[in-house]
Amino acid sequence: MLLSKANLSVVSIASKDSFDRALNGVRIDPDGATVGSNGKMIMAVGPCDKEDKTVSFPETVGEQMNPGDRGLVMPLDVIERTQKYMTKGKSSLLNHVAMTKVDDPARIGFTSINQKGDPTTTASLPKHETYPDWKNVVRKINGSDEKDSTSLKVCVNRKDLIELLKALESACPNKADANPVFIEVSQNSGGMILRCLNHDTQQHAIGAINAYNTKGQWLQHDNWEREVFEIQVAKKKKKKKKKRRS
Repeated sequence: MLLSKANLSVVSIASKDSFDRALNGVRIDPDGATVGSNGKMIMAVGPCDKEDKTVSFPETVGEQMNPGDRGLVMPLDVIERTQKYMTKGKSSLLNHVAMTKVDDPARIGFTSINQKGDPTTTASLPKHETYPDWKNVVRKINGSDEKDSTSLKVCVNRKDLIELLKALESACPNKADANPVFIEVSQNSGGMILRCLNHDTQQHAIGAINAYNTKGQWLQHDNWEREVFEIQVAKKKKKKKKKRRS
């Protein structure tokens, strides 16, 4: 099974506290999706395209393997080391790692390829703790489990949003866990207002960001997301052919 750089990026969201058991690791689902969570937020990245012909690892990487029917949870350090071994480049091959078997059958290997075609493998034992049902949590946050669920959608430029949040964090520094950002979405303009409080000075900070022009094209759910959110696709009814009279 192959994992992309995007799959490994969820490690930044995973809990760094060893007492958080399974959350102190990266979950790899049976289908190849990866998940990171610290109990406050969750990030998941869908599986790689199995039909992608541009990614073909050489046989020298060893025998590839899958996470099994129950999936597995890998310690953060093996994922972080794997990221460091990945060579920067535009090649699809350089942007992926293969889950591979190693001499110790109890350990899981992650093999990357450099620009010269040389493989590097880092391996570790999976964590034994059971990972929480992350899909159920996402469905509840999304409102998927509610019959009359409605949501107000807004699209903004991601980099602009990150820069705005950094500026708000500078104006209203982290005060332990008491650092909320109040988000208000305009139904007319589609933009967002973000409001924060500086707990030391009692000053308010306001951030505003315009909506991104999607030109009427909203990001559609792929098959993996439909399974996560339990979205049923309406089947097209087949038209019955009329019998011709002789």
